[in-house]
Amino acid sequence: MVFTLFSGQLERPVLAIMVVTRFLINAADMDNVCIQPNNTGFLRKYLPGFWFALALLGALAAQAQQTEVENGGAATFNEAELGYLQQKKTLRYCIDPDWMPFEGLDAQGRHIGISADYLQLFQKMLPVPLQLVPTKNWAESIDYAKSNSCDFLPLAMKTPERSRHFNFTLAYLSIPTVLVTTHDKPYLHHLADLPPQPVGVRRGYGVAELYQQLNPALHLMQYDSYDQGLLAVQQGILYGFIANMGSISFSMQQNKMQNLKIAGRLPGDSQLSFASRNDEPLLGSILQKMLLRLSVQQQQQIHQRWLSVRYEQGVDYQLVWQVILVATALGLLWLWAYLKLRRLNRALVAANAELARLSQQDPLTGLYNRQFFEQKLQDALALCQRQQLALTVAMMDLDHFKKLNDECGHLYGDTCLREFSRLCRSYFQRPQDLLVRYGGEEFVLISLGTAPAAMEKLLRAFVGVIASTEMNDGEHCRNCTISVGAYCDVPTQELDGKTLLELVDQALYQAKNQGRDQLVLIPPRG
Repeated sequence: MVFTLFSGQLERPVLAIMVVTRFLINAADMDNVCIQPNNTGFLRKYLPGFWFALALLGALAAQAQQTEVENGGAATFNEAELGYLQQKKTLRYCIDPDWMPFEGLDAQGRHIGISADYLQLFQKMLPVPLQLVPTKNWAESIDYAKSNSCDFLPLAMKTPERSRHFNFTLAYLSIPTVLVTTHDKPYLHHLADLPPQPVGVRRGYGVAELYQQLNPALHLMQYDSYDQGLLAVQQGILYGFIANMGSISFSMQQNKMQNLKIAGRLPGDSQLSFASRNDEPLLGSILQKMLLRLSVQQQQQIHQRWLSVRYEQGVDYQLVWQVILVATALGLLWLWAYLKLRRLNRALVAANAELARLSQQDPLTGLYNRQFFEQKLQDALALCQRQQLALTVAMMDLDHFKKLNDECGHLYGDTCLREFSRLCRSYFQRPQDLLVRYGGEEFVLISLGTAPAAMEKLLRAFVGVIASTEMNDGEHCRNCTISVGAYCDVPTQELDGKTLLELVDQALYQAKNQGRDQLVLIPPRG
């Protein structure tokens, strides 16, 4: 299941439903509104119909949203944002002119790359034109943004230094950071394994600041381009070059550098966002809204267009004939080495893809794992605090699971975990739902934008569904129950992820102490 909050699906339909829901709750509040007895009966009779209409409205709005963006529909901006755009008349932006495939300039000086495709979609939503402000290099682009010569940067990595000047949207592109060396260097598993030799990075990039903080003893040398840095590696001036996987692969393929290899993946992936000046917060809000309106399919098409690895090897037939005439054996040896290198490259690409999948997915249930959950909880909490959306975090635990394992065996226990995961996916399959296997028999649900009362009803019904479902593997057949501790509320600004998990965990233990097979909600604030 895809958690579409982080890919741009959750915005206007959920916000609209929240507004109408709040109106209905206030209308039904007997302490705030004086309702005649006969009117009260009418409200209680038809209120379920209102809920059904709201759910249908949300589904239709979500379906219409993607069509609207693809057809050039404008994003929904508030009055302050529209006033800001009318005052600006044009939104100016700066890019890194030499950072392909992410962004750059072609021979005619036109903006190309991933960020160019994103801005083409943004232009369809904006009532004002976008204008590229040409710069010589990335350092000049940052200086232009700081001095208000341009309004925003389409692709920037958030660092402590840059956060002093810019606001950043949610990251929409995550690229692995790797180390490139010559073939004679060993594969590195940790940053601390680097020998005390010079290592290259791109000048002015956030990766330099990041790795200097991680390892102050690291001897970093900055270069103006990837081609210069890779050439220094080939010539032995550098031990290696640190860069993101997309750019370094592009440069190696363009220059046909066959004697270099990727010698390890380093911590700190490049999390890329839109950056705007922090003294113009309305622009940051506008960029975030447009980013959230993009569908998963639209973003995947852009990424696949520019980040798909293509291996193109031309054959110099004249050289082949010369090699055959001079030494057939030498030609065969070269062919053997080439085929071996291609197999190794393919194996490395497959291993990196599998590593990325395993780092986020639980192999038994297919749900997201705890590491992915910890990454996304802070993002979800921050968005709900900023937009005043209701946040649900529910921790679910299979009751007496250890006893079940001891009596029926671990194979049956695994069957129960897989069946429970299947039921979770079928029950919580809305775009705003994220399911995680937290560890052992513990599972966590994150959901955004659903009213607390509705979410409580949904969770209590799910507890009943599990209790009435038989877990059958052909040899054993039992009914399982679950205990649930949940937080359903609009989070305060002071609430952090660690405190929230502690509250939910306490509610879960309360549910167990009260007899299990039940839901315990954290009392709402105020």
